[in-house]
Amino acid sequence: VTLGEERRAKLNVCILGDDVSKLKPDPLIYVTAAERLQIDPSKCVVIEDSMVGLRAAKGAGMKCVITYTKSTEGEDFYGEGADAKVPELASAGVTLDTIFAPMKENGLDAEILVGIK
Repeated sequence: VTLGEERRAKLNVCILGDDVSKLKPDPLIYVTAAERLQIDPSKCVVIEDSMVGLRAAKGAGMKCVITYTKSTEGEDFYGEGADAKVPELASAGVTLDTIFAPMKENGLDAEILVGIK
């Protein structure tokens, strides 16, 4: 995926598959990101679009929001541990605040995106 230099410059950390020795579903890419950001993985929320990515995020001990497509909407993302599943974040009204506010108010084990799932 090409981000473009302008978008990439806005990121604190950019880690690509070539930057780690193991690819998803291994959690290494997410563990590495948390380490570089110096953030506890339990405080992280990953936005993913595939079962492989979901498994990597959960393996790293992170919450995971799935954005799905017509071809993947029937997959059992919740059965694999997804914390939420939405077709398109913006159209569902998802913001960083709607993701993180429950965790700030109720602790890291709080459900996220309740009512949007």
